[in-house]
Amino acid sequence: MSNINIFIKENVKSIGSGVHITPEIPEKKLNNAIQAFNCEGFYESILAIQDGTVFGSSKEGFVFTGEKMIHHKHGEFIYSDIDSVEYVENITVDDKGKEKKDEYVLISKNNKTYKFEYLYDINKKELVKFLNSIITEFEEYKEEDQLKTISAMPNELKVAYLKIIVNMTFIDDEEIDEKELAELFLLMTRLELDKDSRFMIRAYITEISNKNIQSIEGLIEIIKSNSEVSHYQSLMISLVKDMINVYFSTKDTMSRNFEFLDNHKDLFGISEAEVDLAYDTVENDYKLLKEDLDDNAIQKNAKELASKAAAAGAPLAAVYISGSVIGMSAAGITSGLATLGMGMGMTGGLAVIGVIGVLSYKGVKRLTGANELDKYKTRELMLHDVIKQTQKTVSLIIDDVNYIVQKLNETILNHSDQKEKIKKLIHMIAQFQGALKSVDNKSNTYQNSANRLQSPRVLDNDRLKSLTSEPTKKPLYDFIFVNYETKMNKVGDETIEELTLKGDIETEVLDKMAEAFKALGYFDMDNILKAKASGMLKGVFG
Repeated sequence: MSNINIFIKENVKSIGSGVHITPEIPEKKLNNAIQAFNCEGFYESILAIQDGTVFGSSKEGFVFTGEKMIHHKHGEFIYSDIDSVEYVENITVDDKGKEKKDEYVLISKNNKTYKFEYLYDINKKELVKFLNSIITEFEEYKEEDQLKTISAMPNELKVAYLKIIVNMTFIDDEEIDEKELAELFLLMTRLELDKDSRFMIRAYITEISNKNIQSIEGLIEIIKSNSEVSHYQSLMISLVKDMINVYFSTKDTMSRNFEFLDNHKDLFGISEAEVDLAYDTVENDYKLLKEDLDDNAIQKNAKELASKAAAAGAPLAAVYISGSVIGMSAAGITSGLATLGMGMGMTGGLAVIGVIGVLSYKGVKRLTGANELDKYKTRELMLHDVIKQTQKTVSLIIDDVNYIVQKLNETILNHSDQKEKIKKLIHMIAQFQGALKSVDNKSNTYQNSANRLQSPRVLDNDRLKSLTSEPTKKPLYDFIFVNYETKMNKVGDETIEELTLKGDIETEVLDKMAEAFKALGYFDMDNILKAKASGMLKGVFG
């Protein structure tokens, strides 16, 4: 039998209406369910919710994870504790000969039986069938983070993922040119490879040949062994998407004649519909980059892409777990599309920046008005993200070049008779390298200072708590709060204790903090007044 998480996601819709499957759970429904069902500690592992309310609040019904089912009335049912699930139907006839059917579900666990009688929009027979499959056909039940991006996965997986793409670029024409290399560097940035992993990829690119190329089968096994079972299909779709991008980076057209993919498609285990989705995703991303699309056009394209994803049976968020091929992070592109009504409502499983992104792009709608430029706010925000990714990649390439030159210098000095002349040249190169690194560092320092201005020097903790009260936004509170420290500051004639922005925060963190404050509306006057009013009420009522 397949993985329990996969089984539930593939079959849970059979139980009735109002079923929402991650990652396509609307954010409001998700937050309501998390609070109503006490799921704050494990909401990243929610597979599906069944909205058992008339008006769609999701405060009643069912929640399913890889280990348990939760009902709003009867509470938690760990699958391994369930002894039996039974459908009961009683038909009675009154004095007038009229039949009355009474049906319900009985679930027994730990020598206690629970009667499920009033289940809105639930097919009771199908619910029993579904639960009996879970308790009889599976031996292992396991929670899995349902929306983890590749950047948060093990380094071994990321290295194998990239090596497959390196193989593709080499097998295509036995050469890896500068355009392909640039795309590989951008992908390394999006996947957030550490320095050691970048070195491994760098060495593999340098040394690859027909004799020492690693087998694709072996690399796929490394990916499989380092990933959750429920993530594997998304990883393969994303891999194909990234291969298509690198392949087309050197081509004048986007013809779907891709020999490497055609020859190895069976190894990746994805359908023709999923391959088409990968092509469509790449094409859509290039449109975002190259064409002057306004918000309406982006929305139209995104809806079409979402429809294709649904037809292929692949959530759009899953396609973007490595980010966008134009250089955006996974969180950035997913969030942007979520705002445009793509149904990618589950933000909890994204990294903190994912939550930020969702909120930021939602602000697009508020910004859009009569101003002609306002129509392009979505594209503007996406392009800013692309620029940041590109700048980060340039910095990493500088580090890599410096490393290579250092090794080259050592080799030349050890094997040359003209050491004095070479020493002078090496000294000159070192000066240029140092200057380049110095400029890069200076740029980073200026960016750091600029980013500091986007976060409040003194934090209004009550306001922040109020703005992050929903479960999916709570990670933002911890993310921001840890970057402030308690200090005694002079305000007028008195010295008071305040939460003050720390002095040694990394530029990237400051950038994310700035986005978080904007996204939450921390500086909006309405939120400031609400926080002040809340503080006054606390003072009055203790």
